[in-house]
Amino acid sequence: MPTLSGLVSRPGLGLRFVDPEDAVRHGGRPVAAVAEGMWAAGAGAPVHALNDVLLVLPAGAGIDWPAVESAAGVVLAGAVEDDVLSASLPAAREHGVPLLIALDDAPHFCAGIHPVIRREQRRELHERTDQLKAMQRIALRPDGLSRLLRWLARQISGHAMLVDPSGSPLYAYPRSSEEIFSRAEKDIRRVITKQTRSAAISLGTQVAHIMSIGSQEPNPVLIVARDEPFSSDVRSLVSDAAGLLWLRWRMEELGRHSRQVEQAESHSREAVLHLLMLGQVQSAKRVAGALPGRLPDPTRVYIVESPANRRAHYARTCAEATGGRAWIVACPVYVGHLIILAPADSQDNPLDQALRSLVASNPGCYAGAGRLVRLRDIAAGYQQAFHALAVARGIDARCATYSSREDIASLLGARGHRWAARSLSRLLDHRPERPQDPDAEELKETLTSWLAFFNAATRQLKIHRNTLSARLRHIERLLGCDLNDLAVQAETQLALRLLAQPSQPGNDESGDVTLDALLDTPAVFHWAESYLTPLNESDPCLLETLRTWLRSNARLDATASMLGLTVPAVRKRLVRVEGILSRSLLNGPSARHDAVLAFRILDSVGPS
Repeated sequence: MPTLSGLVSRPGLGLRFVDPEDAVRHGGRPVAAVAEGMWAAGAGAPVHALNDVLLVLPAGAGIDWPAVESAAGVVLAGAVEDDVLSASLPAAREHGVPLLIALDDAPHFCAGIHPVIRREQRRELHERTDQLKAMQRIALRPDGLSRLLRWLARQISGHAMLVDPSGSPLYAYPRSSEEIFSRAEKDIRRVITKQTRSAAISLGTQVAHIMSIGSQEPNPVLIVARDEPFSSDVRSLVSDAAGLLWLRWRMEELGRHSRQVEQAESHSREAVLHLLMLGQVQSAKRVAGALPGRLPDPTRVYIVESPANRRAHYARTCAEATGGRAWIVACPVYVGHLIILAPADSQDNPLDQALRSLVASNPGCYAGAGRLVRLRDIAAGYQQAFHALAVARGIDARCATYSSREDIASLLGARGHRWAARSLSRLLDHRPERPQDPDAEELKETLTSWLAFFNAATRQLKIHRNTLSARLRHIERLLGCDLNDLAVQAETQLALRLLAQPSQPGNDESGDVTLDALLDTPAVFHWAESYLTPLNESDPCLLETLRTWLRSNARLDATASMLGLTVPAVRKRLVRVEGILSRSLLNGPSARHDAVLAFRILDSVGPS
């Protein structure tokens, strides 16, 4: 909007202030229109009818000063006598109205100033429209809130800061604006606590405006400051920006809240899966009861492997395919894995079809499926899906279902359970010396997780790697063993698997049973033979590679050295072994422990 000073500076108008000091006091007043004659300030006119109106009177006309107090200014047009000016100026000062004179008479002056005001208004309208468009473009960017605040600070040639409803600064531009926050903190607090909607304060050489923004509570607070007074144009710009700042802040707050809810649900789903993996079905159901969807029982476990940045998209696809009936969890151990507990469908399996379509259309995506299991056997179902995933990586379809094979633990019966309890007795009977130390159950959980996921167990257990290392050393002291030895790992994992099975009635056999005695049965020998026979029939070279790798404690570098191969060549052979055995070896949960037992049985135990 044009101002008095702007119109005075136009040479063609012949307009000037009678009192030069009015240029300082009133030069910034906006002029929206021009009215000629005292009729505009007549008795029937509203009190604010002359707001932002420049009143033009012929020289010598009588002026009702109280009636024109709200005008932007009064112009005396034409030849004005000195005595008229002398009489009018004190009255104008008394009522706070700037007095101006124009060389032309009133009609000609009005005819000349109208086009000037219209052009200026059109220019400002275009400028404001461009500013609004620029602000909207900025606000829509990913970092729109901070960028818009920075843009505002530059436009007003000053400082801009946004404070959240709790009083904490969110963004400030330039960085020195933080000093303004500390100097204006008391007034900011008044606005935050709703003692006032806005405040204008002086900060030495600067003028600061503090305002609560937004139409809904809670409201953030915008602080703007500059060296010069805030003109009407600058105030309008700040007002426009404040509305967009609030909308952008509100959008980010809603997004933040949504992410917090999603994260809380994700953590809860992860906790449910963790409880199921430990066999604590009732506890898992209690936690799951507060979340959408029901735990399917029986269930089929799927694992989908994909780029980490696509995992959320695939989760939505799987949820849609099952109508929200599947329990979907982002794997806490492998960032590219999605774990799905799907309901058992007697007819066509919509999730299976959706996964095959998903994998077919997305290179780098693989899926493994386990067999139907009850919730109490989710740990076994997960391992099945993981082994199937290892197979899927080596076939064109990139989808595989677990190939069933009898579990050695199921062949050892009550004698195996007694052996396991005795082998792990010092761990199971452990009592911590201090309340903050891990108890027997925590140590058992740590050992189970580490044997499945190795050092990645830190992500499943949510503990630091130093904590994991300390717990493993403590377990070694309790059991009197070296957990770095793969043969020890195989025995320990077998014992844990036996203890996880439902207890079976014993045969009252006295005396301690050894592992060698447990493994010395025809059924166990047949299991070991069937486990490794496919590999021997396919390529004896691969069988020897697997044997050497296991003897090297699953170290690729040592295996490569013993075989005279490169590390990539050994890895490539082991990937082929995974495909033939339909089991994962390189990544956990790994079948390496079963392979160790199978070699041990075939090397030293025969059918009795």
